[in-house]
Amino acid sequence: MDTAVSLVESYLRMNGYFTVTEFSVQHADEKQPGHYATATDLDVLAIRLPWTAEDPLSVPTGNGGERCAILLAGDPALGMDQQLPDVLIGEVKEGAAELNKRLLTPQVLHTVFRRIGCAPGEYVADAVSTLLRRGEVTARPSRGLACRVRLASFCGFVDEPPDPAVVVITLDHVLQFIRERLDACRAVLQSAQFKDPSLAMLKLMEKLNIGMMFKEPGHSTSRA
Repeated sequence: MDTAVSLVESYLRMNGYFTVTEFSVQHADEKQPGHYATATDLDVLAIRLPWTAEDPLSVPTGNGGERCAILLAGDPALGMDQQLPDVLIGEVKEGAAELNKRLLTPQVLHTVFRRIGCAPGEYVADAVSTLLRRGEVTARPSRGLACRVRLASFCGFVDEPPDPAVVVITLDHVLQFIRERLDACRAVLQSAQFKDPSLAMLKLMEKLNIGMMFKEPGHSTSRA
């Protein structure tokens, strides 16, 4: 997995999202009937359910006590909605904030909606159209649950805001947020063994007291 994608996945998981990375979208090849080609690879799909660990570090033990068990956070930069399932369709770039042009097509986004399963088939076309115009849509079908879907750009820096307007979060913010969270929960995590390579490396750096330099605050996140 790409290193930047791995870092973003760790960040999203820390914020309560379930993730799918490097999801390949296959489409029929119009020039060769019966053949298929890769339309694009989506860097990250993520979904966070409402009421995810509202009190993440307090889990009842059954005898009136509590124990620390879940390392979750809620970064305001993500603008999470606590009342609706929240879906992010994310593009990860080490350079400037940019959305893959192949992602911004009705065919690819239709496939994404069907993969996520957040709206019945008859609602997907309208939802995709709104998402392409606004960068965000809340699907409210007459049957099933409402669901918010947003486009997101995780990037090295912001040169020009992407079009349409999307959630924009820089990689230095992602890294700094994870480091601060690991530091805040040091007592909880001392004995933890991470299988996630990004978190494992950052925990080792924390243990070895290896610091990092970050940009001045105020330049790390934005809503385009």
